[in-house]
Amino acid sequence: MKKFIKKLVADVKFADAGPGHRLNAEQPSSSRPSTARDVSRDRARVVPSRDAQSAGAAALARLEAQNNKSSSSLNAQKLQLKKQTQREQQTSSQLDSSGPREPEIIQQLGLRMLCPICSVSLPKPEMSSHYETCLEQQLEREPLKTTCTMIHTLNSGDLLINGVKTLTFFVENVIKYPAEEKYKKIRIKNAGVQKKIIPLSGGTEFLEIVGFTRIKDDTDEEEYYILLETPPIEHLKCCVETLKSSVKLLPTLDRDIKVLPATTATVKLDFSEDFYRITRQDLENEQKRRNEDLARSELLRTKEMRDRDAGIGMRIYYYTVVKVRFPDNIYLQGTFSAHDAVESIFKFVDGSLRRKVPYTLITPGCPPLRRDKTTLKAAGLVPSVTFNLSTSETIDFTLLSDEYVCKLSA
Repeated sequence: MKKFIKKLVADVKFADAGPGHRLNAEQPSSSRPSTARDVSRDRARVVPSRDAQSAGAAALARLEAQNNKSSSSLNAQKLQLKKQTQREQQTSSQLDSSGPREPEIIQQLGLRMLCPICSVSLPKPEMSSHYETCLEQQLEREPLKTTCTMIHTLNSGDLLINGVKTLTFFVENVIKYPAEEKYKKIRIKNAGVQKKIIPLSGGTEFLEIVGFTRIKDDTDEEEYYILLETPPIEHLKCCVETLKSSVKLLPTLDRDIKVLPATTATVKLDFSEDFYRITRQDLENEQKRRNEDLARSELLRTKEMRDRDAGIGMRIYYYTVVKVRFPDNIYLQGTFSAHDAVESIFKFVDGSLRRKVPYTLITPGCPPLRRDKTTLKAAGLVPSVTFNLSTSETIDFTLLSDEYVCKLSA
């Protein structure tokens, strides 16, 4: 039965295949009617008109612009971000190269520093020249220590680094090869000596303390530093160790304590109407600043860049003026570093009291100041701040000690 059905299916398929024909015979023409596709294939291609070509070119341009829109916008963002980063780096380098910039209130009051050698209080710009005079006066008492301190204090940068390396190299060669005469003679016109030793403050003085003597050679008419006698090795080692271990002297901030009456501490400033008038230039500058802030907010920025923007305004504050108003309307004023801890203000007030009393320091609209190790800069107490001292103790005369009362300015 299966074979019969299989044979029947094969016969039907053979009948559907059509009549047979020889392989070498001509193919009969198809009796199938031609379709629209066959007609369009045989028809010659018609050239489009000029308007059609322009429309097609415009469509292709729009399609290509859409495809490149995402990549071009990304490239534009990258280019804008690169330019912004370069401007920020340039601004940061300018701030660093210009050194600490003090707020106007510090410049008006006059920042004073204490010399670490003689404890003399001087304005900050005069401290560098005072260092040189003060060190020269100590040169006779402690020549080696003072000379090494002079080298590290009066020099900086590559001149200091290269100068110390060169001086150490000269002395260590004598320590390693005490019998070699070539290491006991330094030609002054040598390029390295002229660049690293001669301009170095304290450099030639150090060579003389080691034992070198400046001598002019009659044979070649040149000057040399020569060791006429080999010093003890212990002395040479002591010179090298002292030179390496010396550090730069840094002045300490003078608190510049002042006791002021209310009339002097709180001066009312009267401004003209022009001070409050907004000009067209002011509005343009404000709009420009807002546009820059908006453009910066749309950029992809790293955490380092965001932190730098957040702290760029705080970097200029290195000092702050603190005023404490006592209940008897007398002000105690002192200058602090922006990196001092908040508890230093409490110590400042504690040292001025006649007797120990509980108190709090309050600023209007803020909670009482807490005694902790937060820096004044982080607490936002820069460049100046005024506190009101509040206490529950009964005050007969004043809380200030007699020493501070004598400082009261008229």
